Formats: sequence, C-alpha cells, structure tokens
Amino acid sequence: MRGDTGSEPRVSVLGVGNVLAGDDGTGVALAVALAEDGLPAGAFVRVAGCDPLALLEELEAGREVLLLDACRFGGRPGEVTWLRLDDPAWPDAAAPLSLHGLDLAAVFQLAKTLHLPLDRAWLMGIEPDSVAVGRGRSPALDDAWPLLVAGAHQAVRRLLGGLAPTDPTPVLSGGALALQGADG
Repeated sequence: MRGDTGSEPRVSVLGVGNVLAGDDGTGVALAVALAEDGLPAGAFVRVAGCDPLALLEELEAGREVLLLDACRFGGRPGEVTWLRLDDPAWPDAAAPLSLHGLDLAAVFQLAKTLHLPLDRAWLMGIEPDSVAVGRGRSPALDDAWPLLVAGAHQAVRRLLGGLAPTDPTPVLSGGALALQGADG
C-alpha cells in the first residue's frame, strides 16, 4: 500500500498484528486506515501482519519506521506507549510485549546484532484489551480509535519533518515544520 506518489519514500508505516485475534490486529487496522486516509508524499504503508521481521527490511532500506502494534505495557486498553527502538528501557527478549510468534524484543535484538539503525524507528504500542481469536476490535479500542488514527497521522508528519513522533513542535499537514513568530 502506498500513501505517497512519485519519490522514494523516507518513512515506512509498518502495521504488525494478527487480524484474527481481536485487538492484536490493531497495528494492521491502523496502517490500513492511514493508507485509506492518504499519507503525505514521502510516506507509505506496509502491512506486515504477523511478520515483525519486515522491520529489518525497512531499516536496511534506510527509512524512518513507524511501527504500529498492539503491545502489553500494563496500561489501560487503548493507551499508547511511544518508544524509540534503541531506547534502553526496552524489555529484553525474555519479557514478551507483542503477541506474535517472534516477539518484537527478539526482532530488535536481531536488528542490533546486524547493526541496523534502530534510532530511526519508533513503536506506537497500543495496549490491547481482548485478543480472543475470532473477535473483532474491543469496545475500549473502538472508543480510542479516532485518537489512535489522529495520533498515527501526526507521528508520520513529525517523522517527515525530521522530528520524533513525541516532539511537541507543531507541524503542518504535509510534514513541514510550522514556524512560530519571534515572540513565541
């Protein structure tokens, strides 16, 4: 799925999750929603499903990566945790966050071993409520959905503008920085 037109993309939005397991499919559904809404030039969506190794390909290509996934950080359902993938606060591979066969922490360890630039990748980890097979998205995530979509769009614009997704600097819709006046 491409969200940009023309030039080589600089930002990859990678949706990870199992769409057959309730809230675990949130990363994929969020990526699809961004593609349907349209992304600014320079960004595109890749739906990786249950293959978190796709992250390695995007990093090898030299792109900034916004990884969307349901992860257990102990928050309220629908709550977002932002982490840069080289953050020392990452749990080790023995403490699984993600719900996939190959946990994200193990993929990050592999990326480190391969000397890939983890400082160019961010996780938007969405706390799941229910990951029951055969269920759709939980009511808690349905309630949070508009904010999740808006937050992911804003993160893409910030990455395109050379900022961290959590940076409070205002950005315009195309990813350009909003200029503030001399007094503020």
